[in-house]
Amino acid sequence: MKINEKIINEIMTACLKDTRLFSIVIDISQKSEEERYLIRKKASVVLNEVNGVEKEALKFYYILTEDGVAQEIIRRMNDAVK
Repeated sequence: MKINEKIINEIMTACLKDTRLFSIVIDISQKSEEERYLIRKKASVVLNEVNGVEKEALKFYYILTEDGVAQEIIRRMNDAVK
């Protein structure tokens, strides 16, 4: 799945504002494909999209668990710091 630039930029901005989010990105980037699938599955159970915050959190986890997305965000964050 190709994630559009706007979404990646939104996640990067959020990570700059809240380093806990960047820690999540780093953690997910180090997971195997199977582990990322389990995270996605658990997020969909815990976050039931009842309100806007949960819907955004679920979207965040779904995007990050896509193959290569977390790594791409880390790469861009590192490039921005240099």
